[in-house]
Amino acid sequence: MRVAPSFVKILGLTLAIGSVLASSTAFAQIGAGSLVVSGVTSTPTHWNIPIGVPTTAQICGVTTAEAGDPLPLTIPVWVKSSYFGNTMLTATWVGGDCYEFTYTPPALANGDGYDACNTTIVSYVTVGLNSNNDYCDDGLDNGSQNAAAGFRFVDAFGNPIDCVPVGVETGPWSQVKGLYR
Repeated sequence: MRVAPSFVKILGLTLAIGSVLASSTAFAQIGAGSLVVSGVTSTPTHWNIPIGVPTTAQICGVTTAEAGDPLPLTIPVWVKSSYFGNTMLTATWVGGDCYEFTYTPPALANGDGYDACNTTIVSYVTVGLNSNNDYCDDGLDNGSQNAAAGFRFVDAFGNPIDCVPVGVETGPWSQVKGLYR
């Protein structure tokens, strides 16, 4: 049986891409550190925080395997959003295995160009090491985490703020795009 040369090239390229993806650190993992925000409500994976207001949060459970031995005085933290990008912050060691940082979600009222919306994930040490949801799933530090944790943005009444989708202009092409929403 003879195999077409173009098939061999495509197969080779597919295997090469798969090898790179399998060996890369592009995919995030859930770390030992739990995201904690006192005095606010939560879903099982996100803390509800108002936009435009500074929020103090902690990541507790950070290990020396993740951050170094001894634990450093500061670590980088990222608030990751697919809607408005990533924001890098610095968290300061507050004792034990806990770090604290303050985040102010973007708000038009504060002069930002947009309001924060939907949800984010918070990572620490590296952009690919996500905080876990051990505290926000049931309010306890009991090892029940099973997902990444982050912030959900709410209005002054505590209602979630959804991102407004970009409109599609009318016409034949927009009808095709509309099929894939």
